[in-house]
Amino acid sequence: MAANLDKAENQLSQVSDFAYLRAVDGSGNSVQISKANIASILGKHAEIQRTGGVLIATVESDYPRFRQVDQAASYASVAVGVAIFEGGHLIVVAKDEQSKKWAESNVSGGNTAVGREGAFADFAGRANTDTIITTLGANAPAAQYCRGYYPSNFAADNAFYGAGRWWLPSAGELFTIWSHLLEVNRAMAAIGGTALDRSTWYWSSSEHSAPAAWLVGFGYGPLYITGKTYELRVRPVSAFY
Repeated sequence: MAANLDKAENQLSQVSDFAYLRAVDGSGNSVQISKANIASILGKHAEIQRTGGVLIATVESDYPRFRQVDQAASYASVAVGVAIFEGGHLIVVAKDEQSKKWAESNVSGGNTAVGREGAFADFAGRANTDTIITTLGANAPAAQYCRGYYPSNFAADNAFYGAGRWWLPSAGELFTIWSHLLEVNRAMAAIGGTALDRSTWYWSSSEHSAPAAWLVGFGYGPLYITGKTYELRVRPVSAFY
């Protein structure tokens, strides 16, 4: 093996496994790194991208923080919701929900209508909600409820999670919540929040057309559309900003 260290790469045999990896040290000399040590070396010198996870979102010393779920008992009194980090998106799921109509009549909320593919890709719930409220005002019960929501253990004027800091989730945000449903509900129980209901449908802020908007069924995750005047479950979301 040692004799092969100074051979050119095109002179080496191709194999499906290895005991050592060839590398170069700081002086330019060929060296061997064992397979067992590769992970620890990379862990010290490479940035590792987390694929996602569920955390407890809190406000401590008037500043937002995140805690592991196994710490929930110690931080339930300062918890604002359950946070999901996935694909570069951070979503904080509120502890509470209500049943609301998307709108009092089947009219456009001002956002661009999107098909199924566009709905899955829509993570602009905050901007969607702003547009819906600007366009429809009081004719948008679901969006208005989310915009006015704040956790009962904090004041309405909390700088990070008070009223005005929450929105009606987009279809992409809502589907992300559903995909972590078991983890989210375990965390909700640990902080005294209301479990998301697997037997019902939740409104999103993503519009399909003037008379219809996208919703997600939390029993088996379908993305569907229906008329905006139906009363369905609404769960506010926020983020760290």
